[in-house]
Amino acid sequence: MNNTKYTFEKTQTKFIKKREHFKRIIERWKTQNKTEDYKKASKLFADAERYSRDLQSDFMGTAEGDLDNTVIRERVAKFKTIYKELYEITKSQTRQWCEAIIIALILAAILRNFLFGLYHVPSGSAEPQILIGDRLWGNKLIYFFTKPKVGEFVIFDNPNFPYDNSNKFKYYWQRYVGIPVPLLGLSGGPENIVKRVIAAPGDTIEGKVEDGHPFIYRNGVKIKEPYVNKLPLIHVEKYKGFISAQNIGPLTIPSFLNYSINEQMRFVTYDPSKSYDEQPYYYIKPHEVIRDFATGKPILLEPSIPTHDGRTGICVDIFGPIKLQEGQYWVMGDSRKNSNDSRFWGPLDEKYIHGRASFIIYSIDSGEAFWLFDLIKHPIDFWFKYIRWNKIFKGLGKYNNYRG
Repeated sequence: MNNTKYTFEKTQTKFIKKREHFKRIIERWKTQNKTEDYKKASKLFADAERYSRDLQSDFMGTAEGDLDNTVIRERVAKFKTIYKELYEITKSQTRQWCEAIIIALILAAILRNFLFGLYHVPSGSAEPQILIGDRLWGNKLIYFFTKPKVGEFVIFDNPNFPYDNSNKFKYYWQRYVGIPVPLLGLSGGPENIVKRVIAAPGDTIEGKVEDGHPFIYRNGVKIKEPYVNKLPLIHVEKYKGFISAQNIGPLTIPSFLNYSINEQMRFVTYDPSKSYDEQPYYYIKPHEVIRDFATGKPILLEPSIPTHDGRTGICVDIFGPIKLQEGQYWVMGDSRKNSNDSRFWGPLDEKYIHGRASFIIYSIDSGEAFWLFDLIKHPIDFWFKYIRWNKIFKGLGKYNNYRG
């Protein structure tokens, strides 16, 4: 069948099917005194009727070989455009909102999974270069053309996250959308983690403790790690949220609104040479500092002391040698005393990696789910003590010199 005729008949069928629906909507707008909508829709409907009638006559009276002449093609295209505009303008507000939300979710999923991502840093495992409250720009496109390299900060999904495998839709929702929708029974996805790549596929990685200090060997050579946090971590007790109650009547209060201890900020980087009020990384108030009961001194975790698993007591800085296979990476946090990384759960599979941390967009000293909460609680200090002005659009450099 001729393409022009096929296009006309397809549009004609849609118009006839929707014709009575269009008339009802237009009449309703007339009775509701929606003058502008009524006038526009009436004109479109009249034009569609005219084009439908005239084109029907044209096709009946035109030889098969002449159906593709320029005039008829243009008139069919105009009829199709009028129908689409009439169809869109007569959609219900509810349907328009639903379609807009669906399109927004699809676009967000495409951007989130294939182009770039905006990430909130919830923990201090990459201190002091990346702090709690940093908002990172993640470059997802880069790893479609190249592989992660040693020294880069990579952003990945928690490899131990328990996905909902009850059906494929829920699994893919968690993996590629990640937004919780409790009313629809959809759970949120895994948390995003940022660590530095220490070794890549084909490398052999080994951790040792020598003279009481942890060191890493890559392919048999002790590597230099100037980026590792050299400052101690101080034990603090910071709070987040507003509401002390767990429930208000039958309603459960979301966890991010609960007034509770921020578990992610138990230990933060501390410079002993500066007062609490002058700390370069976190704003620490004296009453937030947890002190040793016997000595009265702040509880500190020294960076040079090996780290032990709190559950098993095993020193996690002693591992390997481990030969990384294809698609495996060894990742670790720069703040080794405060990082749950490959030392605990082994090599990271490439499938969990979805971007390279390129730079810090902005940084706010806040452990809240939304920094707006801190602005409300500290409207003056927020601008002078909570915003880290010196970190806005700060790049995240890559360290390449790993040879001893």
